[in-house]
Amino acid sequence: MARLNPCLWIGTIALLLMYGCTTKPAGMQQGEFTPDQSETAPITRQPDIATSAPKPAVKHYGKELATVRRAITEKEIRKLVEKNPDLDFYGCIEILCRLNKKDKEYIRQDMKRKRRLIVPKNFSAYKDWSPLPGNIAGARRYSKFILVVKDINFLGWYQNGTLVGNTYICTGKMKAWTKKGMYRVQGKDPRHMSTYPNAYGEPADMPDALHIYDRVWIHTGDVIGPNCSHGCINVPIAYSEKLYDWANVGTAVLITESLKDLGRDIKLEAGGPKTESGARKTQEIAPKSAKEPPKQLLETAIKN
Repeated sequence: MARLNPCLWIGTIALLLMYGCTTKPAGMQQGEFTPDQSETAPITRQPDIATSAPKPAVKHYGKELATVRRAITEKEIRKLVEKNPDLDFYGCIEILCRLNKKDKEYIRQDMKRKRRLIVPKNFSAYKDWSPLPGNIAGARRYSKFILVVKDINFLGWYQNGTLVGNTYICTGKMKAWTKKGMYRVQGKDPRHMSTYPNAYGEPADMPDALHIYDRVWIHTGDVIGPNCSHGCINVPIAYSEKLYDWANVGTAVLITESLKDLGRDIKLEAGGPKTESGARKTQEIAPKSAKEPPKQLLETAIKN
């Protein structure tokens, strides 16, 4: 039997050790894969699709209604209006009036003199702002109800417990000059004259006046600050005319020290507001006309 050449055996074994039994092309190691250039390019990740409707953003009213005391100029407001189409110049001035309890002419004077004012950090948040509650459950038993809050110097008028109008006001210079309590509108006078003299020593005009008690009236008057009267409740002209036409003789009027006292004060007067004589009266008397003289209205009240 012929014997194999030893060199042939050695060469065969060397080839088997070098290539093994793989079926992969030569030059590629087993278990490795080198993709081409098109497959190594980065792939943009598609955004995840929400499986449920997104939750509405929570409004942080506390932050939106933040204010700061500083000087502000008309030029600054006009620039602000240019950037915010939902704002207008006079609307921003009105917001400053409501926050500072001053009429427009006094606010603009303060701005020109660079006096510090209460200024909102976000004017847009104050477009429909009022510090008064939109609804008062205890006032629903009155078809018409006027609320005066002394510590924030705001007045609101309510129809069946729902706020229909409100304004900043001025009350007495001394706290006791505007007395808290539940009253009725005793009379209406479109051209009332004050017993106190004005700056010229003449009887002061008190247009669109609603008589509340003693010598205290709600009427059109200058609001140069939160406490600027002899006890009357001064209302800016833009609001006093609306309030005068809306109110009737007999309309309930609550003067309270603060909103935290509101619920208690209404409960204390559950039997109905007092008239000047101290008698309780719950029926409102509708005027024959918005400008009817108060004497005729009072005679109507007495007959009823």
